[in-house]
Amino acid sequence: MKQSAIGWTDFSGGDLNFVTGCTPVSEGCKNCYAKAIYERFGRDFDVTIHPQKIMALRGHDWPQWSPKRGPGYKPMAFVCDTGDLFHEDVSSPFASGAIDVMSDLRRVTFQVLTKRPERMREMVGAYLDANRGRVSHMPSNIWFGVTAENQARVDERIPVLLNTPAALRFVSIEPMLGPVSLAPEWLDHGLDWVICGAESGPKRREFDQGWAESLYAQCAEAGIPFFGKQSSGLRPGEPLYIDGKQVLEWPCPSV
Repeated sequence: MKQSAIGWTDFSGGDLNFVTGCTPVSEGCKNCYAKAIYERFGRDFDVTIHPQKIMALRGHDWPQWSPKRGPGYKPMAFVCDTGDLFHEDVSSPFASGAIDVMSDLRRVTFQVLTKRPERMREMVGAYLDANRGRVSHMPSNIWFGVTAENQARVDERIPVLLNTPAALRFVSIEPMLGPVSLAPEWLDHGLDWVICGAESGPKRREFDQGWAESLYAQCAEAGIPFFGKQSSGLRPGEPLYIDGKQVLEWPCPSV
């Protein structure tokens, strides 16, 4: 299994990419890093599913604990970091099969991030309906999150996320393209983790440090862990400092 350069997870890429390729859906997609990588190497970025990778997950020799969080916490695996499990071109049976395999691997925490929360809610509901009698709720080792790059996407996506069955729900404000206010009812009733990061790369858009500081203050007041992934920079971004230090907080439960 490939260790991840993404600060908030242990593993990504390789067999965790059982969906690759995507299509733009909002402002954050303009400078998609995954598409740029694929194009650089002359690869097709059309949506493609890889059933063999889902099955390969079962055979991996997973570590006993998270290399980044330490003993007492399960290793974390970010799935589909160059695709979207809930893309319109991915069938509900395929997504359900992926959820089923992840749910069987309780010794690993899987992080699933999407820009298509309505489709996620629909597919998770279909999974629970299809397995009624065997599964009563989403397993605790699968975390669901949405990307929300500005206030409009926050207002659009977080309410749908909070209406999706999940053990833990998180939001990635990355690339952060403007100031963001997280409504108190979201922070107090269902949102468990906030990730924040500026855009990187030669075409990166404006980032104001004050946006991140405001978001951190909101999370601190609500007692929600905040992970400051990166500030603006060429590639990768520079460390994001708040009050002179990096804030790299994780959800507290070892679920």
